[in-house]
Amino acid sequence: MGEKKRVAIFGGSGLTGVELVSAALRHGLSVKGLYRPGSEPANPPQGLEVVKGRLTAVEDVQRTLEGTDGAILVFGPRLKRNQKPDVFCAAATSIIVAEMKRLGIERLICQTGAMAGGDTPNWSMTVRSFVRRYRKTFPEVDADRDAQERIVKDSGLDWILAKPFRISGAKGKGRVRVAENIRITAFTSTRRADLAEFLVKEFMAGEHHRKAVYVIT
Repeated sequence: MGEKKRVAIFGGSGLTGVELVSAALRHGLSVKGLYRPGSEPANPPQGLEVVKGRLTAVEDVQRTLEGTDGAILVFGPRLKRNQKPDVFCAAATSIIVAEMKRLGIERLICQTGAMAGGDTPNWSMTVRSFVRRYRKTFPEVDADRDAQERIVKDSGLDWILAKPFRISGAKGKGRVRVAENIRITAFTSTRRADLAEFLVKEFMAGEHHRKAVYVIT
């Protein structure tokens, strides 16, 4: 029997992060999660090691990565109209990448979104209109996500970018469609439970090495 794999999860307190931690534990992984003080689970499940700290603090990222086989990133800002969101994804990802290199950890899976990384021909006209409104409302967030993708692609690590569109809390279907080019329309969505399962399976035995893939259900 081989030693159980251990994954560092960044963003575990969010809706996708909670699903991700559960999926990782269900698949037999042990988990180290970095949580802002006060955001950690009140009763951590067996197999989850809680690390309290900040995404932008090098020492906290280092403590979370130590002893792991790779990292999954599912953090992002909370977007509300008329309220300026925090912009931190690129800065945090840069720190995580640097610490992974220092520790000799190769496996990096990062969830961004279908709108990150610039315009692509797979968007429908309706989606293009939505993207224009999004960029006008949240220009700093848009630029930050683009920068995050560039950091991952330039990292030299064994990376994957997962790009869901309009994440849904509906019950998972137990399957996803994954490709570098999928038509994205106003009706496209990604069920959170299925996204979490995909991220865990990619960590364990990935098929999409150094690819940016759309993930939809």
